[in-house]
Amino acid sequence: MRITTQMLNASMRKAGLPINNVSLLNCINNGSSSPNSLLNALNKKGIRTENKGYEKLKGYAEGLKQSAEEMASDKLFEEARTSGDLQTIYKKAQELIKNYNSTFNSLKDTSSPLNQGYRQMMKEAYYDGKDALEEIGITRGSGGALKIDEDKFKAAGVDKLEEILGKDGSFSDKLSFLAGRVADNAKANISSASSQYNALGNNYFALASKYDFWG
Repeated sequence: MRITTQMLNASMRKAGLPINNVSLLNCINNGSSSPNSLLNALNKKGIRTENKGYEKLKGYAEGLKQSAEEMASDKLFEEARTSGDLQTIYKKAQELIKNYNSTFNSLKDTSSPLNQGYRQMMKEAYYDGKDALEEIGITRGSGGALKIDEDKFKAAGVDKLEEILGKDGSFSDKLSFLAGRVADNAKANISSASSQYNALGNNYFALASKYDFWG
């Protein structure tokens, strides 16, 4: 027979003890001496919050990897030469900058030393090509976010854009590499956080089972 809160209160009433709306969960919590019990963890929402943070980071990093690979595509620049229109290249560059900023900011929100290392490497990827990137209107603000000047970007011309952002340039290639590592690390942390959550759940049900045949 599985004990319920009502049955617990009835047993206490029979024993002449004050009820005061005692709940089974309160008894389980009071019966656990561990400061890291499942209910305590759920109240703090630490594991779930960490998991959501890494899920967000994984999404941003995957977006950055995809946009960096698209930016380095020969086809992108060939089509621009044929049409004489740089709008498509500009839009791809905007996506690259947006995903860079999202990933960079999301890395800042984690406490992982490895992620802080990745964040520093993203800074270095910009500074390694800083002069060339500024030539085409891509600059870095004081907070670390990149921005792009549309007029200066388009005025650079397709050859210069391909030289700096295409497959022969290093910027897009470095970002693709880093984004892949960030996404893999985030995925591993999501799996780790889920394992911790499940372990806490197993501990909780092991504790709760002590009350199954009570009374």
